[in-house]
Amino acid sequence: MQISLSTVWDSLLSFAKNPSLDPLPETFWQQPQRVFPYLLAIDFLLMIPLMGIMSVTGVEDTDHEMMKMLDQPLFLFGAAVIAAPILEEFIFRFPIGRLWNVPTKFFGEGGFEAPKVNWWTRNFKIIFWTFTILFAAVHFANFSSTVAIYLAPILVLPQLVLGIMLGYIRVGWGTRYSMLFHGIHNAIPLSMLLLGGAMS
Repeated sequence: MQISLSTVWDSLLSFAKNPSLDPLPETFWQQPQRVFPYLLAIDFLLMIPLMGIMSVTGVEDTDHEMMKMLDQPLFLFGAAVIAAPILEEFIFRFPIGRLWNVPTKFFGEGGFEAPKVNWWTRNFKIIFWTFTILFAAVHFANFSSTVAIYLAPILVLPQLVLGIMLGYIRVGWGTRYSMLFHGIHNAIPLSMLLLGGAMS
């Protein structure tokens, strides 16, 4: 399969509709360095409208706990770009892999070895969505206590979408790749925010 924005989008969308332990086409599996730029492009193309949807809630930027740490840029950057991706990926993505399964092995032109069918593979959709929704839900804690709880589903939509992408990456290439993607996802907007604050 050719690697392009449309084929990466199709593969990701197919995984979102039907999560599985073997989400990647063979070409993608072999060349993560070529797929990642397209995943990042999709990530930020999705985040723009999602942030717009969040804005209709009336929740201000000042209600986000991160805004209270802007006077400590190094601490904030380290927490958001290094610590959070490592910790959150270990908690929410590492467990969805093949903990109870025989790892899929790549056999060159022969393709992939089919994994054993067991409890984990039979219930993978439930496992995936449980961890993905929990990942999104805990991010409601980023908002101040004055924010109404009924706004939570809207305010954590970006994390829900990110969780789907990170799950796709984790089961496709491994936890280290989902940590890397998570760190880049956080680093780009945070760098822009910190740079904008410094310039102002």
